[in-house]
Amino acid sequence: MGLNLKEWLETNHEIESRQKLFYNMSRTMNYIHDRDYYIKSFNLKEIEILNPEKLSPIRYDTVVRMPKEYKEQIIREDIYNLAFIQISAFANIKIENLKPIYLKENFSEFQKYLPQMDVPYLQGIIERGAGIYYYEYIDKRNKQELERLQRETDSEINNSSRSISNSLGIQRTKTTAVGKSMVDSDTKKLYGDLVDTKQAAFVSFLIFPVSLILLGIILVMVVFFYI
Repeated sequence: MGLNLKEWLETNHEIESRQKLFYNMSRTMNYIHDRDYYIKSFNLKEIEILNPEKLSPIRYDTVVRMPKEYKEQIIREDIYNLAFIQISAFANIKIENLKPIYLKENFSEFQKYLPQMDVPYLQGIIERGAGIYYYEYIDKRNKQELERLQRETDSEINNSSRSISNSLGIQRTKTTAVGKSMVDSDTKKLYGDLVDTKQAAFVSFLIFPVSLILLGIILVMVVFFYI
């Protein structure tokens, strides 16, 4: 049984679970933006977690077509609204009691309530209006952490076992880069009615020449018939 975001936040207070949820919400948001749609309402009751155990898929109930001339601005606003919800949730403040201007001017007062690793990200969104998705920030941090651990491991191997590593069959491997996260199949099905603008543009590109060819064939047939 699914829960709306308000219900879920009232019953789950684990930091890691909340971070995972916001990660999935951000990733889903990006999927929606890529199709030139945006989230018109961030009312907690209008955002649903269809499988609370998996914390996905996320259904935003009010998704509408995005005006292309305002795309960058709208994307930033959606990213800001999600960050606003994150701060409200971690600081345990009702979202209606959290004022955007006060938050921006007094962000330092809220830092102690936030997961330490999320502070730089949320500060960038609230104070400077950064346009980075939360899931992108997390993926980049994970990649940097993996690379740091790999460097430390390589250094330890070089310092303590350089002379015998080959004989013991020790192989050093490069860290696998964390690529852009892909939404799951359930999310794709959930938003299957959203037009993929890139695909639609490609189809439109094909339709025009095919239509000309068909028209030419018809004209030839007509001329041949009358002859």
